[in-house]
Amino acid sequence: YKPLQAKSPNALTRATAFLHREYEKTWYWWEAVELARKLVLTGFVLLIPEERAFLRLVVATLVCSCYAVALAAVRPYKRVGDDVLAVATSLVLLLFFLGANWTTIYLGIEERHPDSEDAEAILGLSSLD
Repeated sequence: YKPLQAKSPNALTRATAFLHREYEKTWYWWEAVELARKLVLTGFVLLIPEERAFLRLVVATLVCSCYAVALAAVRPYKRVGDDVLAVATSLVLLLFFLGANWTTIYLGIEERHPDSEDAEAILGLSSLD
């Protein structure tokens, strides 16, 4: 970190420049946060048993929402366009998980009450006719 702050690169900072080049100097470590988020969403969430699929979605939604808020607050990238794009893609992923949660809730209600219109009424999906 000291060579980055002093703007006197050494062999290590030059060799790892691809990891921190796009970030502000104080946020040089943000790539590790990004990789941890990806690892949690693609790996650790699968450690939750398949019978608890809704819990997987909830954990993924929480991780995405916390990351989106942190990304919007911190703005770690040097270029504003990169910050905007990162927040936008994070929000799209969050919306995807929210939609998956909504669908899972709908299917769970339909499974428990197959002959009623409870799912549509509870989730606000009743027909307009």
